[in-house]
Amino acid sequence: MLGSTVIAVGGLLAGVRPLGEVAIDLPLLHDLRALTVLSVSVVYVGLAMLLLAWWRAGRSVRAADGPSGRELATTAAWWAAPFALVTPIFSGDVHSYLAQGAMTMAGLDAYRVGPSALGGPLTVNVPEIWQHTPAPYGPVFLQLAAAVTALTDRGVWAGIVGMRVLALLGVGLLAWSVPRLAGLCGVPPAAALWLGVLNPLVLLHLVGDAHNEAVMLGLMCVGLLLTLRRRPVSGIMVITLAALVKAPAVLAIAFVVPIWARHLAGRRRRVRAARRTILVVAVTSLAVTAATRSGFGWVRALDTPTHAHTWMSITTDLGWAAGTLLHHLNGFAVEHTVRAFWLVGLVLAAGVNLALWRRAARVGPVAALGLGLAVVVLAGPVVHPWYLLWAVVPLAAAARGAVMRRVVAVGSVVLVLMVLPGGVQPGLPALLGAVLGLSAVLLAAVAARPARWARMPRPVRGSHAGTVRGGGGPDG
Repeated sequence: MLGSTVIAVGGLLAGVRPLGEVAIDLPLLHDLRALTVLSVSVVYVGLAMLLLAWWRAGRSVRAADGPSGRELATTAAWWAAPFALVTPIFSGDVHSYLAQGAMTMAGLDAYRVGPSALGGPLTVNVPEIWQHTPAPYGPVFLQLAAAVTALTDRGVWAGIVGMRVLALLGVGLLAWSVPRLAGLCGVPPAAALWLGVLNPLVLLHLVGDAHNEAVMLGLMCVGLLLTLRRRPVSGIMVITLAALVKAPAVLAIAFVVPIWARHLAGRRRRVRAARRTILVVAVTSLAVTAATRSGFGWVRALDTPTHAHTWMSITTDLGWAAGTLLHHLNGFAVEHTVRAFWLVGLVLAAGVNLALWRRAARVGPVAALGLGLAVVVLAGPVVHPWYLLWAVVPLAAAARGAVMRRVVAVGSVVLVLMVLPGGVQPGLPALLGAVLGLSAVLLAAVAARPARWARMPRPVRGSHAGTVRGGGGPDG
């Protein structure tokens, strides 16, 4: 919790710069914000503390007398508490959500015009790149965002808190469904809760920055759980609602087909399950679209995120490198080459997901979904660290292999450290601040580690000492 508190304080210095109603006009704060090395180092001190605490919790989960699911959920609540009332730290997407919700409430078509058409205080903090772009989110999320702006009377600060409450509800669904999913998939529930909910990626980006992945993932996991519990119609309806929050959840619809099929008798079970799944999805989608009067404009707007090129996208990086070379050789447009690489990446992801779908019975449908979503993110045109949560959460609930779980855990640590606070520009000062903050905590942790711990003999196999907390790394 102390680590989270330090991150929240650092967010005032280096986080997303608040304007208008949420601006904090203190001369001292402005002076400290100008010191990039100092402000970033404060954030990374908190990140290092939070990561060390999370890693230690993961080690204790393996012990016979380790923490229960209830204790881990309570810990997650305490660690998330410092982010409840602060402005966003790593991403200002919540301001776009509020503007799009206000547009929906005002009768503006958020799938045709951007927040600039709304004007007013809710659009002041929307980044310029998103001022004129349509919303790529489904009608369920726009209705939820509209409800938040209505309940908060279009207030910016109250709206941020309202969107964070919505995100907390999504994380609450995860805390309820992930351990139950894990129990059905042969994974220790406490280990799944540690990796999929207590994960700092969840606390920082779903709670702290109120990303709508929280609602999408919460609904998706509840739908998967219902389907595994032989309630496929209800499960698919909930997963469809998740896809109508954010499109990536649509992949889960494909992976519930083999779950439903194994509950059927007779021949051509997958074909019959697929037909029924399509019918449930179609009826649910049409009913929601009719109720919200939104139409399907969000499908046309799914390419909106590609307006921002992210360096973590492999296909974007390769396309840019190849496009630059071709441009120098024959004047070919770089953008065309980048889009060609995007297409190749999406085709590759589709092929891998088809192979995983065919082997879902062997891999496990939920684990296969997690792997498939990981491929979609890594081969996609836009990659943000919190996008990997699409894969982390289902893998936390269903991946049984120790190697896979270690990869997810270590990858989560790396992704947390790769995201700079949203109020600073990447560069040497920011990098220096990150290294200094991280090094200070790691050196302090090493210095504080009791010398006797390193000299302790390994527990004899089969003895009572085998349950000593802290042995080994976290693998679930």
